[in-house]
Amino acid sequence: MYLKMIMGLQGKKITCAENLHFIFMNKYFIIFAFFTSLLFSNCTSTKNIVYLENRPVNDDVIQYNKKSTENKLQPGDVIYVRILSMNKEINDIFNLDNTASRTNITSETSINLQGFTINPAGYIRLPIIDTVKVAGYTVFEVEDIIQNTVNSYFKNATVIVKLLNAKISVLGEVNRPGSFIVYRNELSIFEAIALAGDVNQYADKKRVLVIRTSGEKNETYRVDLTDEKIMSSETFYLLPDDIIIVEPLKLKSFRLNTPTISIVFSAISTLVLTLTFIYKK
Repeated sequence: MYLKMIMGLQGKKITCAENLHFIFMNKYFIIFAFFTSLLFSNCTSTKNIVYLENRPVNDDVIQYNKKSTENKLQPGDVIYVRILSMNKEINDIFNLDNTASRTNITSETSINLQGFTINPAGYIRLPIIDTVKVAGYTVFEVEDIIQNTVNSYFKNATVIVKLLNAKISVLGEVNRPGSFIVYRNELSIFEAIALAGDVNQYADKKRVLVIRTSGEKNETYRVDLTDEKIMSSETFYLLPDDIIIVEPLKLKSFRLNTPTISIVFSAISTLVLTLTFIYKK
């Protein structure tokens, strides 16, 4: 169309061959522009590659205020309770149903069989001691509560309490998405991503979503892994049942469709060359 306008102003007629020749000559520019844009579209800024990218580049030690949220036990949680004593009879009395010390806890099935599940009212039922209120307390507080109760029965007995079903889930643009059981009291978001094999090439480190259950509510937090402020945020240390979703870069769909686009442009180029050759004859 533009060629016709230009030739029309000059009072010249244009043939199909000339029209195709114009298209043929401009084809190279179109292809060059396409592959140039394709090249730059596959380049990701270093600001989205490096963790804590905005941290000052120096060797100075930088301290961040630690902000961790205490995990309160909730109905449905499964806890490990072990009462130990130098007296074998006492051990046998208080640990009739708890054989976790003799077998490995490696699956959710064994966790539920060997642990004590907190009922909807917030209690667990222990041998001899009977029911104990544990919901709403931390693991360490529950340990003290049970220890005080055991002391009324026997002396020199030690209580050990652990949360068994503490797991986090990592989804999205990571190499090994899935759920992971955590046996530590504190786990950072970087450690959780490491468990999932780190992020992949399509991950947007600036757009990570953390879903957290708080009582009867689900809360969402937007996290930027390239910002050093995350070190002092309330989402740096995860809580049991937290879900991490690493979102993809906006260019992911374009990159995935690049082979198809290349085939289409190749087909168009071949067609133009064929038509030009035919009309030149």
